[in-house]
Amino acid sequence: MHFVIYCLDDPATPHARERHYAAHRAYLASAPVPIVVAGPLMDVVGERRIGSMLLVDARDLAEAQAFAVNDPFHVNKVWKDVAVHPFIKAI
Repeated sequence: MHFVIYCLDDPATPHARERHYAAHRAYLASAPVPIVVAGPLMDVVGERRIGSMLLVDARDLAEAQAFAVNDPFHVNKVWKDVAVHPFIKAI
């Protein structure tokens, strides 16, 4: 089943993303769940990264949530808010 993982960065720690980017990429490269698509969320001007969005194919909500909370961006508090929701591809 597909799940959207929607994450917003903590504005109080603007440089944390750069510090933990390599660990985040390594985690995604060895992901325990298949990643359909993933990338940064940008501000409305398209100049600054403000979060992340991942679409994963997990067995269930618990597996998708575990994947999100073990990401180095979550562990190292790059992300302030993380939401995981089931996703149904309609088109």
